[in-house]
Amino acid sequence: MSKKKSALYFIPLILLLTIVPLIVRMYVYKSQMAQFDWTAPTEDRLDFFLYYKSVAITVIAAVMCVILAVRFKIKQKEFKFCYEFIPLLIYAALTFLSSIFSQYRYFSFHGADEVFETLWVLLGYCVIAFYAYQMVNTFEDLDCIMKWLTAGLALMLVIGMLQATGHDFFTSEMGQKLVTGGAGSIGLAFEPGRVFLSMYNPNYVASYFALMIPIEITLLIQNKKWYYRVIYTVMLVLSIICLMASGNRSAIAAFAVTIVFILILYNKRLLKAWKVVVPITAVIAVVFGMYISKNDMIIQKFIRLFNAPEGADDPISEIVTGDEDVAITVQGQVFRTSYDVSQDGYINVHLYDGSGEPVNSAFDEASFTYTVQDERYPGITVQAVNLNEELALGVFAGNVTWYFKKGDDGTYYYYNVYGRWDKINNAPRVFVKFLEQKFEERGTIWSKTIPLLKNCIIFGTGADTYTFVYPQDDYVDKTYDGSLNALDVKPHCFYLQVAVQSGIPALAAILVFYIWYFITGIRLYAKASYQDGMEIIGAGLLFATFSYMVISFLNDSTVTVAPIFWIMMGLGTAVNEILKKKKINAE
Repeated sequence: MSKKKSALYFIPLILLLTIVPLIVRMYVYKSQMAQFDWTAPTEDRLDFFLYYKSVAITVIAAVMCVILAVRFKIKQKEFKFCYEFIPLLIYAALTFLSSIFSQYRYFSFHGADEVFETLWVLLGYCVIAFYAYQMVNTFEDLDCIMKWLTAGLALMLVIGMLQATGHDFFTSEMGQKLVTGGAGSIGLAFEPGRVFLSMYNPNYVASYFALMIPIEITLLIQNKKWYYRVIYTVMLVLSIICLMASGNRSAIAAFAVTIVFILILYNKRLLKAWKVVVPITAVIAVVFGMYISKNDMIIQKFIRLFNAPEGADDPISEIVTGDEDVAITVQGQVFRTSYDVSQDGYINVHLYDGSGEPVNSAFDEASFTYTVQDERYPGITVQAVNLNEELALGVFAGNVTWYFKKGDDGTYYYYNVYGRWDKINNAPRVFVKFLEQKFEERGTIWSKTIPLLKNCIIFGTGADTYTFVYPQDDYVDKTYDGSLNALDVKPHCFYLQVAVQSGIPALAAILVFYIWYFITGIRLYAKASYQDGMEIIGAGLLFATFSYMVISFLNDSTVTVAPIFWIMMGLGTAVNEILKKKKINAE
């Protein structure tokens, strides 16, 4: 087959590396979420960064399937099979079954608000990895893809530097027209100078550069011509600036772990290659130092991580909207209240303790307020109120006023921030003191997500369903951490994300897939001579994917970055296989 025809096979990969990450376009849709009382009753939503990327990934993956089928038929003898992809196939099967049996199947197939990582996208990732593996057979193939990856990075750096200097392209007149199609204007979600690229969130900037910076260093080393080295040095500097300007500490932590890994693997080689290592290290250190000297946002985040003050316990630890009353646990003491309405319309309010004994109170007839006179429950008042033409109780406790009513089923409900009546869920939490103090919002999400795993022993809840199984209705905790208006749509941890949505066995399959690749790479590159470009780039792919897997403890999978990771996994597997065959033939 001619080189021109062969190059056509790379077009899907090129699109994923260059065009797809740049897609930003307004999408107006119905979220189908008004059915849940823990969110706003409105259905209309806008998306700019995720939906069309999701569609593009799905379409490209479908095209890849067709190309693979044609290639298998035409070039069956050259079609490659690799046992390393068996765990990935298992992961795909378990994700499919989890979605088919999901209680929230609609969202698995159509996508959820602020995520859009559907079943088709997750299956598409697997196809992308296998396609990249299948298409790379020579160094020329690999070099071609690296050049397009560099082109995609260059475009992203232009966007990043404009944002870092306070000139975000997406808020320019041209950017607004491209994004909205002339339908209106959008504002910045982040402060000027904060870099988020076209990734939707600065967190994903860290994931992106976790992949790109190791590859940039690799290509800087691999390309011997001076002008290539100048280009990659400049791109490396700009990448570090964009990463720092994203304000994300997770990338720094990931690179620290990766550097330790490299030092363990290559300590002797690094000493011998000091002429290359020292300049690269100096460039990174100077850029980092210059940025920190003017902006200490990341340093402050690390200070909070290691010196987090021990927070006081919430005044109220639990509220149970029960069948017969409302039970409020205030500083370890249970206070109960209920009401009934007599035939003549008179409301009878009942106050009693955890044992069912009446609690003394003073009644103000003018405001129909009961002030509790019991030292176990300081400051608690209960008032009968008319709330939106409905009879309810307003209970002031724990420095907050809570509203409850008896529903049509005779049980009690809480009036939430969206003006909807809902049951309060006192979600189980684990490692509260450590996770929630040290890791702030992420830690709170993790402490509530880990208990969900007991329901994911075989299958998960389905692709893109995390939003609906996470305890969004844990109103007591959300009240005291100031997140009543927030919905947690991702666990901020790739591994928890897979375990919850696809199941624990699916997570095990993903880990086996990566560890298999990782161990193979270690065996190859620890003893490699690095006399040809394929060994150098292969090692770079190993370090890039390793950095991504480390940062994935703190970040989720997302349509904005994940396709690049899966391409690199496919490329890395292909390179490893080529190098293993060379080694066998040489012996």
